[in-house]
Amino acid sequence: MRLQSAFFASLILSACAPHSITNVAPPAPLAANDNRVPAGTLHGGVLSLHLQIVERDWQAENALPAWPVLAFAEAGKPATTPGPLIRVASGTTVEVDIDNRTGNDVFIVGLHARPADEPMLPVTAHGTARTRFRLDSPGTYFYWGTLGKALGDRFGHDSELNGAIVVDAPGARTDDRIFVLTRHGAAEEGGDGLGAWAINGRSWPQTERLSYRVGDDVRWRVINASESRHPMHLHGTYFRVSASGDNVADVALAPDAQKLAVTHSLASGSTMALSWSPEQPGNWLFHCHILFHVLPENRIPPPAWYEDYADLPHDQHMAGLVLGIHVDGAPGKRDTQGPRHIALRVGERPGVAFDEYFQRPAPGLGYAVDDAPLSAPGAPIVLERGRPVEIAIRNDLKHSTSVHWHGIELESYYDGVPHWGSDGTRTTPSIEAGGSFVARFTPPRAGTFIYHTHFNDYAQLTAGLYGALIVVEPGHALDPATDHAFVISQGPDDFKDPLLLNGAAPAAPSTWRTGRHRLRLIGITAATTVDVSLLRDGAPVVWRALAKDGADLPPALARDGPATARLSPGETFDFEYAADAPENLQLELRADGSLPSTSAAIAIVR
Repeated sequence: MRLQSAFFASLILSACAPHSITNVAPPAPLAANDNRVPAGTLHGGVLSLHLQIVERDWQAENALPAWPVLAFAEAGKPATTPGPLIRVASGTTVEVDIDNRTGNDVFIVGLHARPADEPMLPVTAHGTARTRFRLDSPGTYFYWGTLGKALGDRFGHDSELNGAIVVDAPGARTDDRIFVLTRHGAAEEGGDGLGAWAINGRSWPQTERLSYRVGDDVRWRVINASESRHPMHLHGTYFRVSASGDNVADVALAPDAQKLAVTHSLASGSTMALSWSPEQPGNWLFHCHILFHVLPENRIPPPAWYEDYADLPHDQHMAGLVLGIHVDGAPGKRDTQGPRHIALRVGERPGVAFDEYFQRPAPGLGYAVDDAPLSAPGAPIVLERGRPVEIAIRNDLKHSTSVHWHGIELESYYDGVPHWGSDGTRTTPSIEAGGSFVARFTPPRAGTFIYHTHFNDYAQLTAGLYGALIVVEPGHALDPATDHAFVISQGPDDFKDPLLLNGAAPAAPSTWRTGRHRLRLIGITAATTVDVSLLRDGAPVVWRALAKDGADLPPALARDGPATARLSPGETFDFEYAADAPENLQLELRADGSLPSTSAAIAIVR
């Protein structure tokens, strides 16, 4: 967000005087806005909109208390979160009258032309304001209000002062869906109670359930009006990001610059437009891959945690930024050739213990693949494109678990989301302590993927339940001398635990021969976004981008560039490095904040 220093100063000065929030309208619960009906009245190329700022009680989901928050309302209609949708054709003039019915000075950002910086619009307590602007640049934007803080610091009463703005190009489709991500903070953040992550005003399991058919052309717009980065992950199917913005400008991507992805990271204040087509029937998820944003612990005050997530109601082992998707239609073609059989054991790592978040010391966990020893990360599972596989999972833990095949296009029942995945007659079970489950799928593309727990996610993943899942072309073997998987993870405390490279910090050195090398970068931290660099004498070398999330990049994006990449949880990237002569390299991992870097020495020899 490009906020000028004068904006910050004026907000801080204006916020210094204490105000009390007073209801001037009859109490009414704050309604969720699904962003399907534009607000205002359009006449002669001018949209007229009368906004009100009110206080209402907001209940993000049924298991959470109701909190008083400020909200936008269109005059004469109920207040909603997000606020009224402003959706117009390019070239429309917008006139907005604002009536502040609270006892607080509110500052509104985003009601202006694009592209442009973000001037603020002050609306004094019990006062009014008016603004007029023209929207010419097609794209996805938003407006937001604050009591005196920047977007990244709004956790309290002003957290739900947000509304979408969509500017349509001539002839553009208008049946796309719009989702606004917001955050109301916990008490220590200036909010109330436990806090809540919400999509269009609701937290899972109260978020909207979406329904499609196999083959539908689905178009979404996603707006991150919260303070945090959100790597948004779609199960079972790839999507294309067709436009990306920062609320000042929105950039439409040419078709040859639209990469396939199953996870796309949205920075605070950013937007994206995406399209996808369901390939298999069943139940699917679209959710943030930062575990703090989807934990059921968001609704359960510590220390009263469940001993086992299996005791939770069927749809409550997640919370927050989650959308449920149901797809009808005929399943894809099933393979008839004989499958390859793999054994995967889930167990405790002897002698390894760590401190769980808010919990007593707990054992480290890991996976054992076939005859490989139990480890974290688990040994790489290497499959062949087009060849069916049956993976027999045995759970030797004291609690239930699951295994999610992250990025793989497969049937819903085998996707690894307990109590949600379905084949129409069966619902995916959790794998109970001492129990087993057989996952069946045929990987349709070669690439770099992840296998990891999707149950009691935070405790189990940070304890070690993750590993590289690599699919090679038929008849090709994975050569560890030239093909290198780097699994990037972290312990349970993302503020102090070191970054781990293939389960270690410091990472083990390695020796490579001259020639071409493939680097598979796999991001599976619980919350931390990591900057990765391949350095020579402290400066990035040049590598070639090959793939994102297991899908080959289009030719326009498969190009040489500085050897740097940013990985959020749930993302994978593939690069190729041409080592032409003996040299010494460092693969370096860095994260924001005070965490020390982690690096691995790589010696290139002839």
